[in-house]
Amino acid sequence: MNSLGPAETLIVDSAEKVRALRQWAINNKHVPENMVPHWTVPQLVNLYHERSQATTPAEPNEAQRLAAEITAQVLAVVGKKSIDADTVRAIVREMGPAAERRIDVVIPGKPTTQIPGNVHYATEQVLRIVALGHPTMLVGPAGCGKTTIGEHVAKALNLTLYITSAITDSHELTGFIDGHGTYHRTPFRDAFEHGGVWIADEIDSWDAAALLTANAALANGYAVFPDAPRPIKRHDDFRMIATANTYGSGADRVYVGRNELDAASLDRFATINIDYDKELERQFAGNQRDWLAYVWRIREAVQQKRIRHVVSSRAIIMGAMALNAGIPLRDVKTIYLFKGMSEADKAKVDNK
Repeated sequence: MNSLGPAETLIVDSAEKVRALRQWAINNKHVPENMVPHWTVPQLVNLYHERSQATTPAEPNEAQRLAAEITAQVLAVVGKKSIDADTVRAIVREMGPAAERRIDVVIPGKPTTQIPGNVHYATEQVLRIVALGHPTMLVGPAGCGKTTIGEHVAKALNLTLYITSAITDSHELTGFIDGHGTYHRTPFRDAFEHGGVWIADEIDSWDAAALLTANAALANGYAVFPDAPRPIKRHDDFRMIATANTYGSGADRVYVGRNELDAASLDRFATINIDYDKELERQFAGNQRDWLAYVWRIREAVQQKRIRHVVSSRAIIMGAMALNAGIPLRDVKTIYLFKGMSEADKAKVDNK
């Protein structure tokens, strides 16, 4: 194994790791040398997960091991004794779901917990940063799992999860008193006052005034609410995760409705790049391996040709479900993958 270590424990947290990751891609001829500088760190991490597993696959879990042994016995009964259990295990490991990526959470002063099941490759790194109390911004394409990462972090920290979607006015953050004198609370108020993980979803589409209100609360440790005579102190267990499709630099070709965030807002966040997790996408696709490979090919073509279109994990999940339900492939492509794409752009990315 190279200096990067096993794929399941890889965390790219330094410039040295980035250089090592790029050198690995060049040395193993996974990416042409002249193209490596154009690949993002999340894309290289995904590639490392994919190719490392291909060369050193994980051991099969108990269900896969049992299935392999049973299959080998059946084959022996029908006379195909040349296929032994080890060979079948390799087949099951290749065709069946990969081993689950679990995270054991050990935080000083907190009980040890575990995030069960399959989680996004970035979950552990995000958890470590959020546990420090640092406001964290997850930047990545639509449908790559940013909000789900936040949900897993809240569960690991044993904190209540609160979510605020894109807002257009600061009262949606601080709450308001209606004409009958009743105060209406918000997810932000509950998390700030009582503790919890607060997800500020799609923060790069927020109203500027609302963002300034959040900034003041993060900077000062106090927030003003309409029903409170004095500012309320931030709870010690308040944690903030913001999600965004851009780095706060304004709209781009794909995310046209995004606002430019001021430097003071951006400076408050630890920013982590999030990309699609190919290992999870394999899980989502199940037995629809051809569909998975096809979606990956279309996504790569869309990115290379800079076409304004999102090919997210949702296309894999819903498309696989539709195919398993007997919906024809041509309809699945139209409904879940190419939805809204012009015929001209479709011809550019699907010319085979």
